[in-house]
Amino acid sequence: MSLPLLDYDYGYDLTKIKTTQLTSTRTISIILNIILSIAICLFSFSLIHFLTIRDNRPKPQEPKLLIVKPSHKPADLSTTRCYYDYDCYSNNMTLHQRNKTRRFFYIDLGCFDGRDINLFLHFHQNHIAKLGKLFIIAFEPDPINFSVCKSTQDRHPSLGGVTNNLAAWIENGQVRYATEKGQKSKIDQNSALFVPSVDFSEWLKINVHADDYVYIKFTVESVEIPILEKLVHDKTLALIDHMEIEWHDELSSDLEPRRISLECMFDNFGMDFLYMINPADLIHAYNMNETFNTVPKDRGWKLKDSLVRFYYTARKEVPELISEGRKPKDKNLFY
Repeated sequence: MSLPLLDYDYGYDLTKIKTTQLTSTRTISIILNIILSIAICLFSFSLIHFLTIRDNRPKPQEPKLLIVKPSHKPADLSTTRCYYDYDCYSNNMTLHQRNKTRRFFYIDLGCFDGRDINLFLHFHQNHIAKLGKLFIIAFEPDPINFSVCKSTQDRHPSLGGVTNNLAAWIENGQVRYATEKGQKSKIDQNSALFVPSVDFSEWLKINVHADDYVYIKFTVESVEIPILEKLVHDKTLALIDHMEIEWHDELSSDLEPRRISLECMFDNFGMDFLYMINPADLIHAYNMNETFNTVPKDRGWKLKDSLVRFYYTARKEVPELISEGRKPKDKNLFY
């Protein structure tokens, strides 16, 4: 006896299975989207938190400009009477009414052991009182040389000024620096050592008035060229009255044409080349207690020693030259 066949709706069961599978797929997709959204939110939050912490971290401080009685605004670089000339002061101890703030700066870039400070004070002792209050400002980034230079300056407590443990450079911050226990110290882009640096052009503009007398010595091992180029570009070269430079253009083939260009710009800023001097002759005259007049000077560009120093001075204005020509010559005048 055969059993009766039961009617069974297979199509309905298949549709139900598909619907169940589709519902499960949608559920999984929704869960994955939720998880992905949470992950994106967490990542975004972490990124924002990281950036906020980084922005709020204390930034490394730039080296402070060691200011001596700064003006509240940049120096006025416009030319005024007596701007290029010191004789109206050195021949008359009474300062002009509008120039009561006149000061005398000796700025030593590359102080080394401070010997140039001693040379300067020896050869210019008769003129320091006439050219305004003297401030000696030294820059020496080498830690060994810095301590020696500072001790040299400390031996003259009656003079104003400060020794800066900074490299004179074209920007504030840090610069690569090479040294061999105080010898052959110089800015070197291949060195792993960093020292704090200062934008010397900006420092000069902040600290010096147009009526001050400014004497700068450059012994900075080839970086005198970029420093002077920035002084020309910023027009702060107009604040300088006298320069003593050891050129090191022989160290690189690209430095000589840049040096020639700079010397042309010196003329545009009213500066004349005076002469060249071998530092050994300066030291000899110092040791013999002689005056600057006894130091041999070359005006014919014949000295070939790499340590020779070139001297430049701001050109006197025509009215002052005429006035000076009518006065008796004083052999002890400043250079």
